[in-house]
Amino acid sequence: MRMNRYCRFTLVFSAVWLLLTAVTFAGQDLNLAAGRLISFQPATGEHVLVFRDGFSMSTGTNQFFSDSAVIWLKTVKADFQGRVHIEYSANIYLDGNVSFHSSPTDKSTDLDVCLADGSEKLQSGTKYDQMVVRFDIKGQVFASAQERQQSDPRKLELYKKAQSAILNCKPEVVTAGRQVEPEKSRKPKTTEKPEKPGFFKQIFEHKAEPVKPKPKQPRFRYPVNIAPAGKVEPEIEWDDLGNIGTVIGRFYLSQKLDEHDQLLELQADTAVIFGSKQPRPNRRNSSSDELLVGQDIVAIYLSGDVVMTQGQRTIRADEIYYDFQRKRAIAINAVMRNFDVKRKIPIYVRAAKIKTLAENQFTAKDITLTSSEFYQPQISATASDVIITDTTAVDAQLKNLSDSSVDILMKDVRLKAGERTIFYLPVMRGNMQRPDIPLKRAHLGYDNTWGMSLESQWYLSRLLGLRQPKGADSTLELDYYSKRGFGSGATIDYKTDNYFGGLTGYIIHDTGEDRLGRNDDRKDLKPPRELRGRFKFKHRHFLPYNWQFTTETSYASDENFIESFYRDEFTTDLQETYVHLKRLEDNWALSLLGKVRLNDFADEREELPGIGFHLTGQSLFDDRFTLYNDTEIGRLRQRIGNDHSTLIDEDHFSFVSHRTELDMPIRLKSQSPVKIVPFLAGTFGYDDRSGFTRSLVDGRNTGSSGDDQVWIAEAGVRVFPGSYHKVYPDAKSKLWDLNQLRHIIKPTLTAVLYDESDHGVAQRDMLNIGLSQRLQTRRGPIGKEQTVDWMRLNMDMTWVDDSSHDAAGSGPDRFIWNRPMTPLRVLSAPDIFNGDLSSSLHRFEMFGPRRNYFSTDYMWRLSESSAISGDMYFDIQSSVVQQLNIGFSRMSWPNLSYYIGSRYLRRVEVLDEKGSNVFTFAAAYKIDPRYTAIFSQQFDFDYGKNSRSNLTLIRRYHRIFCSISVSTDASLDRQSIVLGIWPQGVPELALGPRRYMGLGGPENY
Repeated sequence: MRMNRYCRFTLVFSAVWLLLTAVTFAGQDLNLAAGRLISFQPATGEHVLVFRDGFSMSTGTNQFFSDSAVIWLKTVKADFQGRVHIEYSANIYLDGNVSFHSSPTDKSTDLDVCLADGSEKLQSGTKYDQMVVRFDIKGQVFASAQERQQSDPRKLELYKKAQSAILNCKPEVVTAGRQVEPEKSRKPKTTEKPEKPGFFKQIFEHKAEPVKPKPKQPRFRYPVNIAPAGKVEPEIEWDDLGNIGTVIGRFYLSQKLDEHDQLLELQADTAVIFGSKQPRPNRRNSSSDELLVGQDIVAIYLSGDVVMTQGQRTIRADEIYYDFQRKRAIAINAVMRNFDVKRKIPIYVRAAKIKTLAENQFTAKDITLTSSEFYQPQISATASDVIITDTTAVDAQLKNLSDSSVDILMKDVRLKAGERTIFYLPVMRGNMQRPDIPLKRAHLGYDNTWGMSLESQWYLSRLLGLRQPKGADSTLELDYYSKRGFGSGATIDYKTDNYFGGLTGYIIHDTGEDRLGRNDDRKDLKPPRELRGRFKFKHRHFLPYNWQFTTETSYASDENFIESFYRDEFTTDLQETYVHLKRLEDNWALSLLGKVRLNDFADEREELPGIGFHLTGQSLFDDRFTLYNDTEIGRLRQRIGNDHSTLIDEDHFSFVSHRTELDMPIRLKSQSPVKIVPFLAGTFGYDDRSGFTRSLVDGRNTGSSGDDQVWIAEAGVRVFPGSYHKVYPDAKSKLWDLNQLRHIIKPTLTAVLYDESDHGVAQRDMLNIGLSQRLQTRRGPIGKEQTVDWMRLNMDMTWVDDSSHDAAGSGPDRFIWNRPMTPLRVLSAPDIFNGDLSSSLHRFEMFGPRRNYFSTDYMWRLSESSAISGDMYFDIQSSVVQQLNIGFSRMSWPNLSYYIGSRYLRRVEVLDEKGSNVFTFAAAYKIDPRYTAIFSQQFDFDYGKNSRSNLTLIRRYHRIFCSISVSTDASLDRQSIVLGIWPQGVPELALGPRRYMGLGGPENY
């Protein structure tokens, strides 16, 4: 059925009106990439870029590759249909392994190419030493590099070489990979004017004379194809006089956009097609199969359930106008959908009007941003205006895809839960890494120690309205605990190419009590003051000549504050104040250390200052000998906390330790894998405080001073027989997932004898034998198999002379193959551990084993989803297992994963613990697509009670998750309940703990 004239007039008028609202844009981008980039701006509108470590460049189907490159860019203002936009004139020098690739059908870019190495003909795929390329850029310039810096490159040899090549080169014109006659052979114009100074001469002489842009060349566009979108053929009419046509009926339109096979697809019920003004052969009305033959389509207006797709981005709208020349569009009542591959979530933008300002840039009015496809989403952000820059397609091709590939600028923003506004911002900017809102993190829960707690973290720079420097991250903490009080603090981290560091500060008006353990003397501790807090600053600076400067300042208001408020940091990090200067060069290092005590409640050793020198693996006499040297000289002072009762000399004393080891590597035969390394070592020590004595920690004498000058002689041998292996190609089993077996054995042996000048530094002679074994197989898809360890068994046995008889005070000491002796610093000024010098803490100050032992660790990877692991420490002297750990983990796809394990420690007292025998069980079970349960339990058989318990239930809604966790910690006598809520794929907006965010989602079901 034919459309009447009124309907066609209405359709064409709508298309023209939408055309007038579109903004003109044209351009083909230039993409640059390399390992390192130096950028410099010699004058306004001029840029110099120096690329190293592998350079690649692409514009259209033209691609260039080289080891390095120098690029001069000059901006040129161009006027098109009354609108001004920026173009670029590019002059490029390529150096080292230069190659050129282009499609023979490309017509998009004209290149002036000069083969600077003297070659006469340019061929695609051929290697050249040097090349100069010149062309104009109508689009944008994208540059990516792993390392970037801003500096003046004009003193570089590469820059001088490029400058000379460009000034002396005579270019040949190459269009789309086809060589054209040189400029000098063409017929000169009669109106030719005197030549003006070139662009490069302007740059080199720091002039800013205007450069005329080259005449615009017609650009190649891939053809547009139209086909029916169903069984009914669309009705098409074409007006040859006006080069305009109409389409009635559902149809499908497609166009290839670039050489990477990126495709534009359009579907609609009706359309108006605008052709170019070029004359076209007369022809009658045609079907869709014949419509585009010989016709250059420049734009199209579509109406009626319009669908526009480009890559993973889809726009649905009532009306769309698209300009094929400028790759721009405008959509009315539109919904734009994109998919974030990294976060595995879709992104929806609903708007009254969407415009494409460029191929990857969009602007919209009255929008709703959400990850839900429902018209009424549970969580969304609304705004009056938004600009979206989406470079995911280009970044993916350049292998530079990141969260910053999507940039969103929004005005008059409201964060909504359903129809209710829960947050408002006048302006918000963000990407897929994090949204530009002040709130960084929040935590809500209840604890019998802290009461009802609300912990929040905020982006400090955004609250202050400041622009955060590159490489910096600042956070403001605001907390409330019903049983403790209000607390606040700030954390600032920074990092540049030459230094990094951070500072942390926190203060709280604490009206509660500390709970540090389950024993009575470790809980319900009243703080010495209500105003409590801490401050910590760390900084490391990389200086010239391989010097490093490191400093740290750590202050706490009282002894228990860090353990109570920052328990993880207390167990893993020291709280010290020091200055450290180190130079590391080849195989030697020199260091200077100064350390003072800032917290008067702490037991700490000061150094004012200490100097160390280390030489490792120095070859002597053509590798016949190897030298090791470690020297330490310091002025020390042991400080005891004000409230501690330990009696020790707190005066300054001098300390010297020097150890030299000489190895003589021997290989039995030239092709033999067996290596034998006999070695001799001598150690000298000096201590003018109380001499070298261990009377404070082992009670062997009455505390009389030892010798202030001691020496230790050491002789031994290390044997490395090499590795032995055997392959079993017929070992195959579906039950055990085996595809061949390889057995690898690596034995080792070390024997050491000692002699010393004083019993205070006595060492134990020892013999150690080790055996490492691997059973390896191949697993994976056919053609992509990988070698994995099916079983691993490491065994270690050590015998010592004069084995200790203090079994109760000995822990599971381990042999250290390269330094088995106890260091002199331990025997001179023992570290004070919480002010307690009891024999049970003796092991904290010892290196090397004191008793005969056997140890082993084992792993069996049953399959890709099941594994058994364990380790054991057996005391040979008492025939007692002092440590035993074993566990089994299993993932039963698709809804169950669990772990079962046991940890046994012999009764060796550590603080308020006297060994343990703990059974652990943890499981995550997906009940159905909506609910996931997580349960973990630890039971200590030594104490006959639960150690820790946790139960978490996750409820999945559409693109949003809620959780509730109930837990008890018997080691701290603490019970808590915590709530959590987080949008799928956006952990930055989470409220509550984040440890379970990977569970409960559809990708895990």
